[in-house]
Amino acid sequence: MVRERFLIIRLSAIGDVLHCTPVARALRQFIPSAHISWVVGETAADILQDNPFIDEVVVWSREKWENHLRRGRLREALRMWQQLRTMLSARCYDVVLDVHGLFLSGMVAAASGAPRRIGLAGTRELNSLFMTETAPAVRPDAHVIDRYLSVLRPLGIESRDYAMTVSVPAADQAFAKRFLLDRGFTGGRPLIGVVPATSWPSKNWPPCHFADMLNDVGRKAAVVLCGGPSDQAIAGYILAQARVPVMNAVGQTNLLQLAGLLASCDVVVAGDTGSLHMAAALGVPTVSIFGPSRSYRVAPLGSLHSVLTAAGGCRECGKQQCRHGQAVCMSDVLPREVVAALEKVLPAGHRSLALGRRNINTAMRR
Repeated sequence: MVRERFLIIRLSAIGDVLHCTPVARALRQFIPSAHISWVVGETAADILQDNPFIDEVVVWSREKWENHLRRGRLREALRMWQQLRTMLSARCYDVVLDVHGLFLSGMVAAASGAPRRIGLAGTRELNSLFMTETAPAVRPDAHVIDRYLSVLRPLGIESRDYAMTVSVPAADQAFAKRFLLDRGFTGGRPLIGVVPATSWPSKNWPPCHFADMLNDVGRKAAVVLCGGPSDQAIAGYILAQARVPVMNAVGQTNLLQLAGLLASCDVVVAGDTGSLHMAAALGVPTVSIFGPSRSYRVAPLGSLHSVLTAAGGCRECGKQQCRHGQAVCMSDVLPREVVAALEKVLPAGHRSLALGRRNINTAMRR
């Protein structure tokens, strides 16, 4: 029997790629014989490795290609594009599912040569010009996973399974265990993972709020600070203000090692960033702080997760930089609110953070 060949296109970012993984699961469940490929950029590629619903991950560095264009290296950009087109067309895909919805992803879909190309409704950048079919529109307030799953409906596939998928290789699990043991954590207390930075300045909870929260919960719990190399300045401020022990993993992990650490935690605290969605995909309870992002569209789903937003005021603007100078929608969520949320989502055996709680200073520090 000839296996029908599918190509999923979602090039970036980490959270969005994870939000798309239910598409691969549903496709595998409804068409078990399908051959499923996924083309993705370098930054997010590792989180698709070992995904049981994907046969092949095609890594194409969108990041490097765009850098070539910005620097005027047109020959190098053209070479990369031709390599991608050759690679995709040789695989003879039957159906492309464009779950990105950009002009670039539309170009990738067309370059595959697939006779059937299904895109999302309401896309920008003329993406629909490259599609042979468009998925039905979803409600404006629908979660982004609902929107991504809509590309399956022209295939007759309906799914309400929102569970995301990420696999942590044994080596990265071992790294996390060794990292924690080397810093004296052997269990017995809850382990709280803290991700203090996001990719947008407007989505960052103030570092002083993180410090106040850690100085409270760190008396009852172990804390591991997580993030990438670009987060080191924020982490340094928090560590300087910390009066409790904090294990610092910022800038010391690759993506799957970070996943291993997050999987080891009892709860993760973060803003709207890829690490938050990775923790949710791993089944780890989360407390998240949302401001400019639309939490109803992208926040983790289910009772394991607590989502905090400021009451009223300016929020959900979708802007990377706050037009008011500082993101009040983030700073108005107070440390005591995060601590209270932590108490609710921690596993039952660890709900002791409230004992002897001090008053938290919520004033902004310079």
